[in-house]
Amino acid sequence: MIKAIIHNLFPTPIYTNNLDRGFTKQELQFVDEQKKHCKPNTGNINTKDNYILKRKELKNIKKFLDKCCKDYLDKIICPKNNIKIYITQSWLNYTEKNQFHHQHAHPNSVLSGVLYFDCDKKNDKIKFTNPRGYQQIKPQINQYNIWNSDTWFFPVQTGNLFIFPSSTIHQVETKKGDNTRISLAFNTFYKGEIGSNSGLTELIL
Repeated sequence: MIKAIIHNLFPTPIYTNNLDRGFTKQELQFVDEQKKHCKPNTGNINTKDNYILKRKELKNIKKFLDKCCKDYLDKIICPKNNIKIYITQSWLNYTEKNQFHHQHAHPNSVLSGVLYFDCDKKNDKIKFTNPRGYQQIKPQINQYNIWNSDTWFFPVQTGNLFIFPSSTIHQVETKKGDNTRISLAFNTFYKGEIGSNSGLTELIL
């Protein structure tokens, strides 16, 4: 038997958490109401208001997301300088049966995240694509794993939060089930001093 250790070198961190409570009646009513104020997206619809976390009805949701973004920053990025990460744009997505959310990434953002307000845990998923691109030489695969896969998905359910580098390509495949899949998506950016003055890499934001 060969004894070997396989190291995950330069992995893509996908941060997951879960809201430690149910959504309030006020929050759910607000999210339902916003469906009336949407614009078409590729495959589904999203809110015209793309700073939705500035609304008072979601102030406690924003506190939770801010806390998780800081947790990601402290545990994964581990900056030397006293920098912060803050939420820039945010919006709600609504995906009905047989709709989808096109493959995309999030330019002009450091981290992006998705919080799920309504999901069918049997059917709903978020799908990520290998950031290193298509594997040119690819034997037939007997069993897929994190090293030999071009894509990988996670099942999602109500209250789940995912945070990931904004360059990570992701999508929602054609929706199954009769529920409306509702998610809140957001982007982020740094605030503070990045890089080094003496190293000529300083950027003050």
